[in-house]
Amino acid sequence: EWALVHGLYSNVLGFLGGVNWAILVAHVCLQHPEALPSLLLRHFFRQFSQWTWPAPVAIAPIADQPPPGVSPLPVWNPQVNPRDRHHIMPIITPAYPSMNSSYNVGV
Repeated sequence: EWALVHGLYSNVLGFLGGVNWAILVAHVCLQHPEALPSLLLRHFFRQFSQWTWPAPVAIAPIADQPPPGVSPLPVWNPQVNPRDRHHIMPIITPAYPSMNSSYNVGV
């Protein structure tokens, strides 16, 4: 709520939104499944302050093939899609179609 009140919460405005934060937190939790909440917080800030952006953050392998009965959709892939190469902070969704949930984040 603090971030929302202060205008710092909304991927539409160029900041991280709820899905982005959830994926980042899940990434840290998956790496430290036995850690106490206070240590998870420490790991979170340490890890993402040192992250080599634009390396993508993903909590699952990139899902590039549709499940049975689902039509093919574009998937985040910087080797295939030139626009994806310019994303500055890719946080990849874990389900098909994998995409950059933070494409609106600006500098």
